Amino acid sequence: MTLLRAIEQTFCSLKSPTQEELKQALQAIEHQLSAASDYKTEPTQFPYGRNVIYQTPELEVIVIHIPSASATAIHNHGTSVGAAYVAAGTIINSKFQLDAYGYPTLESDDVLQEGDYFIAPRGQIHQMTNPFHTSAVSLHVYSPPLSSVTRYLPYTEVLDYVI
Repeated sequence: MTLLRAIEQTFCSLKSPTQEELKQALQAIEHQLSAASDYKTEPTQFPYGRNVIYQTPELEVIVIHIPSASATAIHNHGTSVGAAYVAAGTIINSKFQLDAYGYPTLESDDVLQEGDYFIAPRGQIHQMTNPFHTSAVSLHVYSPPLSSVTRYLPYTEVLDYVI
């Protein structure tokens, strides 16, 4: 069975799944997940590749390719919850909290290696970074499909200097 067929069979019946149900669904097709690298795309408008490989009104499945020395923006997932699997490489998942002025401050870093799962609770602010010498590929599932994602700028990108 191909990865796309396994995703379709596993996710087509999910209605308003929780992040744990999404993670369990990914784990149910674990033997197929390494094939996610076959669906990676190169970066175009972002510093990472993003390929939606399956979508229903309830959820979407996306393959993320973060080349060496690249990162996503600091962002949240709007009203969506998510779960993901690292199919290749290593990713640092940095979690942030907003300070009193609405700027992200680093809370923690998790090093995620090939074969690791992780979840994205509603409201979580994070950034995925690949500081390593090889590409990283991960497969993400979000419910509902992503919309109203917010990007956050750190102080270093807002202020050039302090008077």
